[in-house]
Amino acid sequence: MASRHELQDLLLHWTTLLGPQPSLGPELPARQLWPVTSGDGRKFVLKHVGPWRNLPLADQARILSHLSGSGVLVAPFLVTENAAVYAGDADESFVLIPWIDHDSAPSGRSSEREFLVGGALAELHVALANYPWPANSYTEGFLAALASEDLLLPPDLLADFRRRRESMLAGLTPLSLQLVHGDLTPDNIVVSDAQGRVGFLDLDHLPLAPRIWDIARYLSRSFRRTVPEQALAAVTAVVGGYHRIAPLGEQEMHALPTMIATMHLLEASWTRRIMDGDLERRLLPEQVAELGSMLDALRWQFRHPQAVEDAVRAPGR
Repeated sequence: MASRHELQDLLLHWTTLLGPQPSLGPELPARQLWPVTSGDGRKFVLKHVGPWRNLPLADQARILSHLSGSGVLVAPFLVTENAAVYAGDADESFVLIPWIDHDSAPSGRSSEREFLVGGALAELHVALANYPWPANSYTEGFLAALASEDLLLPPDLLADFRRRRESMLAGLTPLSLQLVHGDLTPDNIVVSDAQGRVGFLDLDHLPLAPRIWDIARYLSRSFRRTVPEQALAAVTAVVGGYHRIAPLGEQEMHALPTMIATMHLLEASWTRRIMDGDLERRLLPEQVAELGSMLDALRWQFRHPQAVEDAVRAPGR
């Protein structure tokens, strides 16, 4: 990994934007992101883009430019002095992106905020569906993962899942695919309550998947980090906000609870495989810390399937 001196030198690739003496802040914990302040006080972020890439940087840059031009709040790559989208070596690249203003201390995941997130996510999906070029990305393999016998789960959950597997696959298989964010967690969303705007960070995945992949990934965190009543309220609010912009179809409505359960199941198994050394991937501290809550959330959902279904279809949106 680059030293602080090397990082400071990298900023010279954006001298026109940053001025001759930009300030480099400390790395955001475990994120490989460094806040940068230009000589005139504007804020940016230097981001390390290592060898783990899901699509070429040029495609990611084009998609970010398309989203920004479509009115979606994202942080596009800023061009270097040499008209490149990154600095550094091809396999150890760094990009400079603008800072997105947001609330530094959110007041909580209120229904109003979740409704706002749902609407912004729908706008993101509409813009991604209208991207006019090949993305050179990948297709999420969640169906093959569900059908495999390699899932690492506690015996009680594995037995419970196997009884449900065929119905889960039947509900998810017909869903159409499009470009989606791919890693839509609360950490990758920023909100400005004052401006009523939602921004999206870390669009590094951008796979082809059902659009409820993103909705489920985001909502799965509510079931892990809050009590069930609050998580169910979040489901209703996010789906309501989404419907306001781009209504979900009947197949998607029916499949969303299953996709939320799929998130718990696949992420728990994936985390275990990394911890056991079967997968060589970067694992964030919160992923290890949340393994138990993933499993508890899956147990709760298997015991209360109708509750999530009712939250998806709750009136008053």
